[in-house]
Amino acid sequence: MASTSALANTLRRSLLIKVISKPTPSREDVASVIELTASKVVEALQAQSMTLYLVEGNDIVFRHVYYSPTLWENDQAKANHFKENADKLLTLKLPLGKGIVGKVIAEGKPMFFRNTQTQAPMMMSMAQTTSFDVRSMLTVPLIAGNVTIGAIQVLNKEPAAATNGEFTDTDLPLLQEVSEYSAALIQRMQDPKFQPHADDTAKFISRLTGHPLVTRVEDLAIDENLVTAIGDAIIRREHIFPCTRTSPNSIGVLMTNPLDYARRESFQQATELVIDDIRIASAPFIESLVKKYFKNDPVASVSDVDISSVADVISSAYTGEGGEVKAADLENEESAPVIQLTNRIIEDAYISGASDIHIEPQEKELIVRYRIDGLCQEKLRLPRQVANSLVTRIKIMCNLDISERRLPQDGRIVFKKYTKKNIDIDLRVATGPMNHGEKVVMRILDKSKSTLPLPALGFSEENLARYRECIRQPYGMILHCGPTGSGKSMTLYSALGEVNTPDVNIQTAEDPIEYTLAGINQMQMSRQIGLTFARALRCYLRMDPDIILVGEIRDEETAQIAVEAALTGHLLVSTLHTNDAPSTVARIGEMGVEPFNISASLVCVCAQRLLRRVCKNCKQPYEPVGREKKILEDALGWSGPIFKANPNGCPVCSGLGYKGRVGIHELMVNNEELTNAINKEVEVAELKRIAMRTGMKTLHQDSMLKVKEGLTTIEEALANVPPDLIK
Repeated sequence: MASTSALANTLRRSLLIKVISKPTPSREDVASVIELTASKVVEALQAQSMTLYLVEGNDIVFRHVYYSPTLWENDQAKANHFKENADKLLTLKLPLGKGIVGKVIAEGKPMFFRNTQTQAPMMMSMAQTTSFDVRSMLTVPLIAGNVTIGAIQVLNKEPAAATNGEFTDTDLPLLQEVSEYSAALIQRMQDPKFQPHADDTAKFISRLTGHPLVTRVEDLAIDENLVTAIGDAIIRREHIFPCTRTSPNSIGVLMTNPLDYARRESFQQATELVIDDIRIASAPFIESLVKKYFKNDPVASVSDVDISSVADVISSAYTGEGGEVKAADLENEESAPVIQLTNRIIEDAYISGASDIHIEPQEKELIVRYRIDGLCQEKLRLPRQVANSLVTRIKIMCNLDISERRLPQDGRIVFKKYTKKNIDIDLRVATGPMNHGEKVVMRILDKSKSTLPLPALGFSEENLARYRECIRQPYGMILHCGPTGSGKSMTLYSALGEVNTPDVNIQTAEDPIEYTLAGINQMQMSRQIGLTFARALRCYLRMDPDIILVGEIRDEETAQIAVEAALTGHLLVSTLHTNDAPSTVARIGEMGVEPFNISASLVCVCAQRLLRRVCKNCKQPYEPVGREKKILEDALGWSGPIFKANPNGCPVCSGLGYKGRVGIHELMVNNEELTNAINKEVEVAELKRIAMRTGMKTLHQDSMLKVKEGLTTIEEALANVPPDLIK
C-alpha cells in the first residue's frame, strides 16, 4: 500500500511540475492544480475536510470540497448526505468579506482555531453548518503577487492522527507553503499576463521534487575544466549546467526542471556522461553562470550576437543606411563580415536543431533556409551582391575549386577548424549551378550526438522483434530504402550498435562517415582518388569481416559485389533509393543482379520515412469522421479518438503544432513464398501482396498506427505516405 501511495505521489508531483514549467498554461489546467493541491493538503495534514475557495468578481466561490470517509464509516446514508452537501456547496457563492473565509481573504492573514482555545461558540456554529463535530480549523489565504485570489480551509485531523482531532503548530507553515505555489499557479492560468518570478518557480519545483535549491554561486563547487570541455553550445541548447564529476562517467548538474527527461537524455547522449545528481536553479541563474564561464570566448555566442544583427549590418552596407562595413568588403570571401556571417549561419542552424542549411540565390536577393523536423523554414534574406562571396567562403572551408561555377561539386567542412566554440560538427556540402547563381546545401552531421537505441526509432513492437531477428543472421543482405533524410543511416548505425561486440568484426564504407562508432572500422570514400564503394568492398572481402556496411548501392558494380559478399558468409547492410520495400527487388534487378542471387542473398528490406511528431504540449484530441474514419478502419480495422495539431501551436513547438520526428517502417522479411516469387520475376504489385499476406505492415499501415498511438496526425501521415492501392 505504501508503494502505491508513493507512486501516486510521484505521478501527481510529475504532473504538477509539468504544469509549472508549461510555457502557456490554460484555464483548464486550474482543475488539475486544485485537485493536486487538495490531495497534497489532505495527505500531508491528514485532514477530515478540505475546501478550496476562489474569488470571482465580488463573490467567493467553492471550487473544491473534500470529506473523508471516516466521517461516515460504513453508514451509506451519511455518505450520501455528505456527497449531496458537497455538490450543493459547489453551486454556492458567498459575498466578499463574509464569515471566516471572507475575513481571511480580506486581511490576507491565516486563522487557526482549536477546541483547547476559547472558541467554543464558533466551533458549535461550524458544527451546525458542516454536519459534524468541528474540533480544529485552519484557514490560509491564496496570495499571488500582491493579490489574494482565494483561500484553503481544513477542518479536523483524522482520528488516526492521535492529536484529538486538532491541528498542530507545525501544520500551519506546511499549509501556507502549499497555498503559496498553488496561488501562483492558479493565477498564472487565469491571467495570461501574470508570471511568477523565476526564483519562486525554482523554489516550488525544488520543494515538489525534493531536489535541493541553489540560489548563490558560493554554494556551488564548479569544475571549470568540465564546463569548458562540455562547452556552451550543449549547455545553452539543453539548459543544463554541469557542476562536478561524481565519477569518471557521471556528473552533477543544475536544471530548472528535473522531470524534463527529453533534455536530460539529449544532454547525456551529447556528452556521454550520466546525470546522477541534480540541483534546482532558476533559468536566469543558469544563464548567468553560462555568461560568467564563457565571457572570454573570442567569438560571441549565437544568443549574444544574433544572426539577424550580422545580416542587418551587411544589408545596411549595401543600402547606404550607415553600415559600418563597406559594400566592397562584402564581396571578398576573406573579409571579416563574410567570415562572421558564414560562421553565424552554421552556428545558428546547429542551435536551432536544423538538419540542413540551404543558401539560395534569387534574382534580387539571397535566401537562407533551414530544414527543421523535415520542413524548410526561411531564416533570413540578404542582398544579392553577397551571394558570390558567401558561396566562395563555404567552398574555401571545404577545399573546393572556387573558380569552377558551372559544375556541381561535393565537399566536407570540419567546422571545428573555423570556430573557437565547442561545436564539434561536420557539414556535408553540395553546390550546384542555378539560373541566378550557385546554390549550396549543407547537411549538418553532429559528431557529439550518439546513435539512438533501436526502440527509440519508432519501430512497432512487431517490427522491432522481426528486425532484431534479421540483424542477428550470420549472413545475407539487409537493405534500407527511402528518400534522402528518411533516417536510413541512423537505423543502420543503431542496428550495428546493437550487434557490436568484441567477437564481431564490423567494417563500413561510407560517404561521408556520419557517426563515429567505437569498436567499428570505418572507411571514408574519396572518389577523387578512386576510392569508391566497389573498391572498398573488394578490399573488405580480403579483411575477414563478419558484418559489412556499405553507405549506398548506387551502381551495377557495387550491387554485384554486395550480393557476392552476402552469398559468401557475410552480413551486408546498405541503403537504396526506392519508394517501398517490394520495389527494391526490382531496383536491384535493374542493376543487373540475377533474380536467383537476389532471393538467395536477401534477408529483409526495410522501407522508412520520418513523420513529424505532433506537439505533446498542445495537441488536440478529436473523433475522426467520414473519410478519415474510413482510412483508419481500412488500414487498422480500428477507429477511435486521435489527435490533431493545434493550428496556433505553443512556445514549445514554436507555434508549429509539431516538434520532433518519429519513424515509420515497412519491413519485408524474406521467406519461401517471396523467394519463389522473386525467382519467377513476378511484378512488384504481386510481391507486395505476398509480403502483406506473410506479415508485412505497409508504410501506410504503420503511419496509421502512429496516428492511433497519438504520435502524429492523420494529415502528416497522408502527406508522406498515401493509402495503399493494393489490398
